[in-house]
Amino acid sequence: MKDFSKLLICGGVYTDTCEVINFASSASTCKNPPNFPAKVEKAIGGLGFKGNPILCGGVQNDAKSSKCYSLENNGWVSSASMNSVREGAAAAQLKDGKLLVTGGFDGSYSRLNSAEMLTEDGWESNLPSLPVTIRNHCMVTVNSTTVMAIGGWQNDQISGKTFYFTFGEESWTEGPELKKRRSSHSCGRIRRNKESQEMSIIVAGGFDTPSYLSSVEILDEGSNEWQTGPELPFGIDSSKMVEDQNGGVVLIGGWLESGEILDTLYQLPHGGQDPVWTKMEQKMNTGRFRHTAFLVPDNISNVKGKQ
Repeated sequence: MKDFSKLLICGGVYTDTCEVINFASSASTCKNPPNFPAKVEKAIGGLGFKGNPILCGGVQNDAKSSKCYSLENNGWVSSASMNSVREGAAAAQLKDGKLLVTGGFDGSYSRLNSAEMLTEDGWESNLPSLPVTIRNHCMVTVNSTTVMAIGGWQNDQISGKTFYFTFGEESWTEGPELKKRRSSHSCGRIRRNKESQEMSIIVAGGFDTPSYLSSVEILDEGSNEWQTGPELPFGIDSSKMVEDQNGGVVLIGGWLESGEILDTLYQLPHGGQDPVWTKMEQKMNTGRFRHTAFLVPDNISNVKGKQ
């Protein structure tokens, strides 16, 4: 998805609006898709089998939900619901339109350790459960066969533990623990340096009692120890992260400890000498936190840039 230049952002606290931002040009604007069918926060999202954006679960119109909607022909269409109601879950985009979702709260406030996956036949739940209940964590696709669940509330405590799942295996295995435990953080993949195609996992921000975090951690491919990354310019909670076209990452929106809700995008280039987070010229139409954001191809509905 790093080759895509359009960013779809939907929902967040108190809103049903969606918008599209063009990474390729700050001078261009994109026609935004229609509003989501409900005010939605803490939903998961990605690209489904038809290549269309799909958003699921979270809190929809003030109720925890399992409902999914797909963006098709410039409209949100009801899609197969997840098997579990999930608020505060996390998802990883897999190849061939599959999405792997883990954890969250269900409709009765039970903490979940279960996983399910969107396939061509709907949502499948015949996947190993995590060894802990988990919510307000994040997930990243490590490679074509492996995903990682990172941090969040695990067994009702903010945690820095991580877990790998490799398809074809029967269980989740514990990965290297973060230097700093955190919840409601963001994560993604970043190229190690300009010359290398190797990708590292990056984690930024989040919350740990009593503070919002500005710290960043990076795990290089094949390493068993997280390293300190370039500090964010502020402590931030409930932002989102995507990979840009050049192997860097972009941090989208979020909530500052002061109460400010950001409409900004901050970019970190691929690894190199002393990289820093830089505010992009592009920004959202409105500040957002607990929103859903992911990259989409140019041919999605009305998601085409106009000079």
